[in-house]
Amino acid sequence: MFQKKWTRIDRGKGVARPMKLAGEKHDSLQWQQSHRVEEAIVTPERIALDWIENGVRYHLLAHSHDNGLSYQGNYGMFRPEEDWVAELTCYTAVDGSAILFCDWHEKDSGRAGSCMYRLKPRTA
Repeated sequence: MFQKKWTRIDRGKGVARPMKLAGEKHDSLQWQQSHRVEEAIVTPERIALDWIENGVRYHLLAHSHDNGLSYQGNYGMFRPEEDWVAELTCYTAVDGSAILFCDWHEKDSGRAGSCMYRLKPRTA
């Protein structure tokens, strides 16, 4: 049976569904600081992920128009903000793991930077 690399087959139902991932967010420069990614879903159409940074939950939602290589969207505290913009490049592995490189900027404050998300399939 053909299986796309970003989905997992639910053997009980025979239905492909997005794989849930978890991992770490590393901040720019030397990728030194790490924050916990609670949950992420990566599909060829979109990325949705939640991470905890300094005790605050952030949410990112981005969409792809090239079948899962690059994504554009927004992020923010608790929910995406229109003025907080993210552009991501996604690299996935056969086991469902993903590396996301992200350039972000905040239109309202002028802050900008980059980060990397390292995600692996969640174990039940």
